[in-house]
Amino acid sequence: MATSSSTLTDHLCCAICTEIFNDPVSLSCQHTFCKRCFEKSLEARLRPRCPECRAPIMERNFQINRLVRNMADQLRLEQSRQENTGGQRPSSETEDECPEHGEAMKLFCVTDSKLICLVCKEGRDHRGHTFRPMREAQEDLMTEVVSALSILKVDLYNVQHTRESQQRNISKRGEKSSQVKENIRTLFEEVINKLKQREEEAMREIDSSDGLINIKMERCLTEIKRHETDVKKRETSLQSGLDITDPRKFLQWWTEKGHATCDTRQIVQASTVYAVYPGS
Repeated sequence: MATSSSTLTDHLCCAICTEIFNDPVSLSCQHTFCKRCFEKSLEARLRPRCPECRAPIMERNFQINRLVRNMADQLRLEQSRQENTGGQRPSSETEDECPEHGEAMKLFCVTDSKLICLVCKEGRDHRGHTFRPMREAQEDLMTEVVSALSILKVDLYNVQHTRESQQRNISKRGEKSSQVKENIRTLFEEVINKLKQREEEAMREIDSSDGLINIKMERCLTEIKRHETDVKKRETSLQSGLDITDPRKFLQWWTEKGHATCDTRQIVQASTVYAVYPGS
């Protein structure tokens, strides 16, 4: 392995197999392993934990970290090129020439973030700028990318944690709302049942009261009919007295029937009582 890429290799090497990542997966604790190495590690444990920091592993669906995989593949390709060329630069690098001066671009202008040649470095456009050899610039930028990736993974973990928390809150809110609705529904059912019971009681009270009143009114009606019959009899008797022309017979009728029949005090008194009773 070339010395110039050792720093980058340290970031892109699996802690289990100590080789460059192959299909890397990253855990919530920010440690990354080859997918196959990690799965074998899980098979050997009853409780899943990170092989490096021993933190408990909660997730179950492990996705390939594409950014780390791309960097690992690039590093693996670079090492393969160095082995094939005996550590010399690939011919493709020697062919990269400055479009302005025709010289090989061996430097990286940190200030402008672009490759330049030695002639460009001395020109006024790059005066006072900071420069790095391409290899050093690559290592520095790769380290920066790995650092940014770590920060992004922490942010992703926080976002996922917040999302899960929000989903739990939404679920709890829905459950609480359903419980409130059920409580209201139960309360109204109880109120409706009590109102129905009270309605039935009121109806029974009315029926009972009407029954008593009806009995009394029926009795009163019977008395009225009896009195009506008595009045008609008196009327007939009195009319028969008026039909007598003979004084002797009339006086005899008066003594026997007429005197008692003409006593109207009982008739008026009874009629008044019957008339006012229904409205009492």
